[in-house]
This record gives sequence, C-alpha cells and structure tokens, in this order.
Amino acid sequence: MSHFGRLRMKSSSKEQSASAQRHGYSSRGASKAPPSSSSRSDADLWLVALVCLLLALFASRWSGADLWLSRQFFDPGSTRFPLREAELWSGLLHDGFKWLSLTIWTGLLCIRISGIGSLHLRIASRELNFVLTASLFIVLATSYARSISLHSCPWYLTQFGGSAEFFRLLDVAPSNAGPGRCLPSGHASSAFMWLAVVPILSGHKRRNLLVAVLALGLLAGVVQVARGAHLASHVLMSGALGALAAALAHRLHIRRLTR
Repeated sequence: MSHFGRLRMKSSSKEQSASAQRHGYSSRGASKAPPSSSSRSDADLWLVALVCLLLALFASRWSGADLWLSRQFFDPGSTRFPLREAELWSGLLHDGFKWLSLTIWTGLLCIRISGIGSLHLRIASRELNFVLTASLFIVLATSYARSISLHSCPWYLTQFGGSAEFFRLLDVAPSNAGPGRCLPSGHASSAFMWLAVVPILSGHKRRNLLVAVLALGLLAGVVQVARGAHLASHVLMSGALGALAAALAHRLHIRRLTR
C-alpha cells in the first residue's frame, strides 16, 4: 500500500474514533450512553404532563368547560353531533390522521430493520430504537387506560341524547355510567405518541418538535370533541399520559445504558 493510502486510512480511523468519543463510545465500541442523553433534562415533558393534568381537572371538576365545549358541536334538534359522520372529520381528520401516524411508525421500523453499518448508523439506531419502543409504550399505555376507564364518550351521555350519566374526574362512577372506555383519547395519542422523539433532541429542535406534537395532539383532540367522541378532559389526559410515558421511558432507557 502506498504511503498516501496509509495516511488516508490513519486519518479516517482518527476521525471515526473522534466521532465515537463525541457520542459517548470508546474506540473499542463500548456501549455507554451518550453523555448528552444522560445529562439531558426531561423537565419540559414533566411540565407538559402536569399542565395537561391540571387543565383536565379544571375542565372536568373545577368548571363546566367539558360539557360546554361539547355543546358547541351538538344539535339539540336532531339530538346528535352533525360532524360525527361528516367525511372530512370522520374520514380525513380521524382515519387519515391515524393511518398517517401508523405509516410513519412502520416506515421507521423498516429503516431500523434494514441494517446497521457505520458508527454513525449504530448511534442513530440506538435513538431510533428508543423512539420506536417509547412511542409504542405511549400508545399501549393509553389503550390500557382506556380499557379500564368507566368514563363514556359524549354521544352516550344523557346531555347529548344518550342514556349514560356524566361524572367528573375522580368522582365515583354512577351505576349507569354507560359503556365507558373513553378516557383518555386514543385518537389524540396517535399524535402524542411522537412525544417519544423529544428526549433525543436538544435546543431549538427539541422545543420546536414539542410544540408541533402538542399542536397536532390538540388538533386531533378538537376533531374528536367536534364529533362527540371525546370531552376536552379526555384529550388533555391523553397528553398528560403521553408526556409522562415518554419521560419515564427515557429515564429507563438511560438507566439501562449506564448500568
């Protein structure tokens, strides 16, 4: 091999080693957590969880906001929510949003399965693994919470033409609470699941993504409130659970990497 070729190989090796050290890897490929990940605070996620919880309690317990907001989309004459079956709201904004989120998650999974080669891809795969597992954790946590919830959807409530009795958060469920399984909002979680991306970012990218995900989650929630599928508190509880699950998942992830 020529002297020039050996110099290029040595330079490439040094660059790769330096890159590894910057991301928390040793030259032997030790699997330590990136320092930026272990030291990064998830205070913003904890704050989102707390604020969403307090707003949900305000809407449900400390004011009449829950029922008032839903009444804005209810037609007393026909005793139904006109937007419930509207194509734009039930098709594009409900089903379309859900399938878009599922498609993105599946695409990320395919990228992860496609293989790992360079050091940079190995670093990226660790973060991708976290996003995939944490986002799935958020969805499963929301689904489980819904499965044990005694709160029914607005279109089942007596206030909106149904037969189920409305009760506030933290109240004891009445005997005629209806079918339940409506708290927190599952549809909103298809947006809030992407709070799982927040812990792997920092600076303005992190803030921008957090705002974007919260905005999408609220948009998905508005769609369901307008259709009579959820109360506002259901959407806010979905946001609280999503942020809490993302923060807990990241803490467990860092703990596992630093053992």
